[in-house]
Amino acid sequence: MKFPFPELVELLDEYNKTLSTAQSKAIFVRGIELQKAQVLEVEKLVDKLEKAKLESIELLNEKKANFLLSLIFAAIAIKEELKLIISLKEDNTDAAWVCLVNAQQLIETAVRIQPFHGQNLMGYGNKLQGYETLLFPSMKFASRGCIVGITECSICNQNFADCDHLKGYAYMGKICSEIIHEIIEIEEISLVDNPADKLCRILSFSGEEGKKLDIFTHREITEIN
Repeated sequence: MKFPFPELVELLDEYNKTLSTAQSKAIFVRGIELQKAQVLEVEKLVDKLEKAKLESIELLNEKKANFLLSLIFAAIAIKEELKLIISLKEDNTDAAWVCLVNAQQLIETAVRIQPFHGQNLMGYGNKLQGYETLLFPSMKFASRGCIVGITECSICNQNFADCDHLKGYAYMGKICSEIIHEIIEIEEISLVDNPADKLCRILSFSGEEGKKLDIFTHREITEIN
């Protein structure tokens, strides 16, 4: 299929080169200073993509805007991967986990909204899953069941139950989300293995002599008043 946006060829070439270099540095044994430098390079690229996306929105070119949004998400995912490795080297396991979850969510969305062969990104998603399996322990997550009031669509600002937009999909360069303004009642809090949000994780456990230990490092957690 012929690429429908020839005006983006130069930017796309820069995109591929920048992310290829970034991924070559997203290996644990690479120098941390090189990895930090690549984070900055990817951020510069994202700024250019954001500018191009805004221009597409001004021209009401939805397909182009959504395509650029998918590129932005994939680029930020690679930045988060670099930050994951940097955080581990700096002994910040909590930050590393947040970076991993962010990257996974970004790639999942990029695959969903990519208008051209989004399945090509699935291999990268598998790589991120490998990080989770190899670098982090199995753990439980918190999941809540609750009754909410009227929710709002982030795209049209209408009652979410009454609009036609689909949560998690792109519309004119923006992702549709359901905005909850009121939680009427929390019915339950459950511990689950496969949560909707991996950031809602168990942080600690009781070790010997009742000591509170970090779920990742197994170091004792001391309370700070």
